[in-house]
Amino acid sequence: IFSGINKVAIAALILLLIGALIGVWIQAGIIPTLIFYGLHIISPSFFLPATFLVCLTMSLVTGTSYGTIGTVGIALLGIQSGLGIPAPITAGAILSGAYFGDKMSPLSDTTNVAAAIGEADIFRHIRSMMYTTIPGALVALFLFWIAGGSSNPIRSAQLDQMLGSLENAWWISPVHLIPLSLMVILAIKKVPTLLLLFLSVVLGMIWCVVFQNVPIVAAFSAASTGNSYDTGVALIDGVLSRGGMSSVHEVIVLVLIAGALGGTLQTTGVLDALVTGLLRLIKRTGTLIASVLIACYIVVLLTGNQFLSLILVGQMFLPAFRKRGIDSTVLTRSLEDSGTLSAPLVPWGAAGAFCSQMLGVRTIDYLPYAWFAFAVPVFSLILGYSGIAVWKTNQNQGSKT
Repeated sequence: IFSGINKVAIAALILLLIGALIGVWIQAGIIPTLIFYGLHIISPSFFLPATFLVCLTMSLVTGTSYGTIGTVGIALLGIQSGLGIPAPITAGAILSGAYFGDKMSPLSDTTNVAAAIGEADIFRHIRSMMYTTIPGALVALFLFWIAGGSSNPIRSAQLDQMLGSLENAWWISPVHLIPLSLMVILAIKKVPTLLLLFLSVVLGMIWCVVFQNVPIVAAFSAASTGNSYDTGVALIDGVLSRGGMSSVHEVIVLVLIAGALGGTLQTTGVLDALVTGLLRLIKRTGTLIASVLIACYIVVLLTGNQFLSLILVGQMFLPAFRKRGIDSTVLTRSLEDSGTLSAPLVPWGAAGAFCSQMLGVRTIDYLPYAWFAFAVPVFSLILGYSGIAVWKTNQNQGSKT
């Protein structure tokens, strides 16, 4: 149990800092500014694909799905409220984009863990994932485009009321885009995630004091317990009355429990027995890849921990890939196609609980719209059974078996 909890300690610290970041950035006017300009710029018909692409870009640059969801994700929820787009499908677009970067960014912890487990160069691992991730992203983008065309925009009077409430409660200015830009720049410079989030919180506090005339004590309060607003517009109050480290305490408890459970199941050999049973059924390369996907799903469902699925399943299946002479990047790709993308779809897992809490949408409600998470494994299976992009260890990357 102690070993399992120790493995998720960093995740708990990240969650605390993201809770503080959300509370401070709302009070500083950063997230309200993103909502204000988004309501002016984005049309309802293009909102869902734009949401997917914005979150995809943000997560790809920063390498963090949690940070993307907690910043631009919440801002996009505010825009969604103003445009009359259903919240569950908006959450699906946010998660699909956020987890693209979580999967593909060289700055992402899951990307680095998967590559390390397969003893593969991280950029070879990323190139391998392109064969399933890019087609999956295109399918998701197309579906969000189709879904966006059927939306019913909110009445202009309500939209004007929302814009007015934002201007009355905060000083709205392009200057509030600077902290977000600095966060992206620091991420590109490969500043560690914990330090990146801490600096973003500090910068948000400075913004509260300098630009919103908020006492420093109130800024600390926003970081600790979040915000509660009464602007007179329920949609704005519902989106922006959130944040603070206290808002993520339930998720952190769930993270610790999931870590303890994962450590227990691993130490007692339960997970090893499940994966070993799958290995006995393997006859073809396609079946081998399908078994990796299934094993990752089983581990995530049992433990709610995506890292445990990458590590355990990767360690168990690596000898089988080597025995068949299959390049390890095929294994690492398969691990992320299932283990990384399934994490936000499990309600009792850390990622699922965090996404549900931050977005205010139940996991079961946004699950049908997480199209990216469903499309990528399909392409993984197609490649596995067709032999396309399944490289042999004695062949150059990019050739087919």
